[in-house]
Amino acid sequence: MSDSILLRFLRAGLIDVGGDDTKLDKLGETSADLAAALKQNPSKTSSFALIAFDPESPPDDPVVTEVSDALKERWPTYVNTFSGTPMLVVRALLLDALVQAAGDEKVGVAFVSSARNALPFIEACNEQKIWTDAVLEIEARVDSRAEAEWATPDSIDAPELKFSAPAAIELAPQALSINTESLSAALTASAKPGGNGQNTNRYWVHNDPQNWSTDFGRLAAQAVAHAIDAASQESQSDPVDISAPLKALSRAVATHVRDTLSLVSSATIGLQRRTNLLWWKETLYSPNARISYRAIPAGTVGPLMALDLHQQVPTFSPVSVAAFLNEAVLSLPSVDPEKKQPIIDLVSEVIKSAELAPLRAAARQLIPQPSGRGPVLALLAEHEGKLEIDEAQFRARVGVPAETLLTVSEWAAWIFRELQAARATQEGAKVKKLGGKA
Repeated sequence: MSDSILLRFLRAGLIDVGGDDTKLDKLGETSADLAAALKQNPSKTSSFALIAFDPESPPDDPVVTEVSDALKERWPTYVNTFSGTPMLVVRALLLDALVQAAGDEKVGVAFVSSARNALPFIEACNEQKIWTDAVLEIEARVDSRAEAEWATPDSIDAPELKFSAPAAIELAPQALSINTESLSAALTASAKPGGNGQNTNRYWVHNDPQNWSTDFGRLAAQAVAHAIDAASQESQSDPVDISAPLKALSRAVATHVRDTLSLVSSATIGLQRRTNLLWWKETLYSPNARISYRAIPAGTVGPLMALDLHQQVPTFSPVSVAAFLNEAVLSLPSVDPEKKQPIIDLVSEVIKSAELAPLRAAARQLIPQPSGRGPVLALLAEHEGKLEIDEAQFRARVGVPAETLLTVSEWAAWIFRELQAARATQEGAKVKKLGGKA
């Protein structure tokens, strides 16, 4: 954003530092400290956001205490400028910190998800424009990454085959060595009659020249052929081993095919995700409950579908995935698209439902120990069998009025966004820990 959040609050007359730039600098330093803390512990994102959104946030919430302590570190005398706990200043600091930390897109996912759920049910009054701009900017950035991860390219450029041919195989020439003595004896025998007719001529040249020449030709040809064959056998070189070049070529081809298939798989993963989701929507089958959604009560089917969808998609998913969930829920004949229920009743039903035990288990895995305000998932992780808080306590814990009305599809989208946000911040925290060890 071109202007800092604090400056926007200042220009809107929502906070007043009496025209003292030094005081504004101290506020900026405090928000930078909070942003750094948020980057180190992304799981705080939802709590920071739900306090920042709400003009009626409780002053005794742990997040408010954390902000007040951070402000005191940078500006010990701030109480002389603001009377009591300056909740508007605290909330402005939180929003400014959230926008800074949202450079980490996992924090951005959690921030936008919390905003989409809670902001429509909270009176932002004069802050509305500031909130809207901040949320839309971060949402556009996060959604752009998600769309890129889900995209299928028009074409795929396969890598070239990398193979270095080995040096040419050289065969040393071998000279023929003919045994002249043996050849001479054989040729002499072919010319000199010996009487047996096998290896010697049968005729005398002066008595029967015609037959003598026939025998001589036959025997002389045999003698020369035998001499050449013997010389060839002696001159044969050792056999050439070509297994090494063939193995090198085989490895190069295997690597090329593997890399090409990996490239194709990566390029088409978005198409595969969409195909899987269409199959899920058409079958209306719950992988967790292992039954058709048609067999599940309308009051619990929305959160179950949210959990099933969450487990099929990655952390970075386009905004349109929540709209897809909405349509999938509305496709069930048991769901009344107009019926709305108070959110406190919907939460209570999730806590009691046997079918939604997997959702409560997921909440316990994704949400750290509840402390102060947080997402609805924190209540699911904390309570079992019965929701044991009243409406005022619900408002303090979740940030929206207990009587907030939601349809089944809106409730499903709410749970889906919270699951995505919780997983994003949990993944972010793991990355920070691994980076610290490194």
